[in-house]
Amino acid sequence: MSIERFQHSGGPVQGFDRRAFIATSAVAAAGASLLARPLDAHAEVVRRSRRLPRCTNIIFMASDGMSSGTLALADLMSRRRDGKGSRWVDLWKRPGVLRATAFTASADSPVTDSAAGGSSWGCGFHVKNEVLNITPDGTPRTPILIHAKAAGKATGVVTTTRITHATPASFYANSPKRDLEDLIASQLLERNIDLAFGGGEKHFPASLLGKHGSPTVVRTREAMLALAGEAQVTRAGAEGKPAQVLGLFDKDHVPYVLDTAATAGSTVPSLAEMTSVALTLLGKRSEGFVLQVEGGRVDHAAHNNDAGSLVAEQLAFDAAIGVVLDFVKDRDDTLVILTSDHGNANPGLTFYGPDALTRFDRILHVKRSAEWVFEKLNLKSLATLARQVREVGQQATGITLSEAESQMVVDSLAGKRVSPFAAANTPVSVLGGILADSLGVAFLSPNHTSDMVEVTALGPGSESLPRVIDSTDLWAVMIAALELDPAANHGK
Repeated sequence: MSIERFQHSGGPVQGFDRRAFIATSAVAAAGASLLARPLDAHAEVVRRSRRLPRCTNIIFMASDGMSSGTLALADLMSRRRDGKGSRWVDLWKRPGVLRATAFTASADSPVTDSAAGGSSWGCGFHVKNEVLNITPDGTPRTPILIHAKAAGKATGVVTTTRITHATPASFYANSPKRDLEDLIASQLLERNIDLAFGGGEKHFPASLLGKHGSPTVVRTREAMLALAGEAQVTRAGAEGKPAQVLGLFDKDHVPYVLDTAATAGSTVPSLAEMTSVALTLLGKRSEGFVLQVEGGRVDHAAHNNDAGSLVAEQLAFDAAIGVVLDFVKDRDDTLVILTSDHGNANPGLTFYGPDALTRFDRILHVKRSAEWVFEKLNLKSLATLARQVREVGQQATGITLSEAESQMVVDSLAGKRVSPFAAANTPVSVLGGILADSLGVAFLSPNHTSDMVEVTALGPGSESLPRVIDSTDLWAVMIAALELDPAANHGK
């Protein structure tokens, strides 16, 4: 399938071959009953009063896969570690901050994936799982960054996943499959997204970069921080356009916070640092900007039932919230939205009495991710595998597993049934379940859930946020705040 079908330079998506997707895009009859509104309906744009402060910028922050329990755990750890609550929860006490609860169903399931979840924000429609901004009737819908760019705004994405991954892509790409990340990378460049920081270097070979004006690319924390002083994003390119800036800090996803901290000489920036530089660069643009900031590895830690990484990633996201709040504290022109696309694994502290905190505090001694643990195991050495699990697990968590517990992990690696819940019979979930006895944090499953999610908003445009919403309503809030007309392809 040719890339050219998906390329466009802004405004409504042009030249998309709908016939290629007719066979796979018909709306399932069963799916229609999953949603509170018809599948072909979209969020209503309610215009703001002219007497209110004008919205010039939007900062949309998504903690991917953040169940309400994840936010509660991070807030509790912040209180235990720092003596104060998380920035997110603290925001709820401030005058003028709005809160809502959002439904998250996709077009074909009550449990959404990140592509469909992000697309509901990105284009204001429900799409099927695995799809980016193409509605079930086969129509590609204009992503919000492309819409904003056509109106003169600067645009950016910052993430701890690949910059071509589902959530960042949901703000700028159209694709029938989220896994077509080479295609999505081409769209990011072709559609001239001004700034993108995260992982995913493998999808941006020199040949592709050369086809699109050789954007400025930085690959280390130090090079990224230097951009803030150089203001590279305002430098004119060969065609007189502002130069694109890519920060590609890993071939794949950005490493987990715990693994970066434990790696001597790491050149990977934190999410807060990426956010700070992005705001410095985009904030210089007089026409304003729309920026998405994603804590993407919150979701991955939840999938892995990895309590240590989950709390660390959510706290790193909270630090990025602090950067954003510093940016907006003396201005009234920026709408900030904090939310998640879906719950994941539904973690929670699950022991009673003072012993619950004794267990929970052990998370402070976890030094490595569950992903690191399994990467270190030599699966070819079956005779020593149980010993390896104990040794590597102790290095990572400070907790020594018993022989029986180690054998449970080995059995799950061998495909034997360990958990009565089949979905939780994966090695990472078995390890997470074992560690729950020591850390106090248990998980429902390794999967996304249908739970409603938290939405917090402040700044111009937040006043229009209803208290109970559909995920697509956040698109409407942003479009109204920026006083944009819906794109030409947003009607039925």
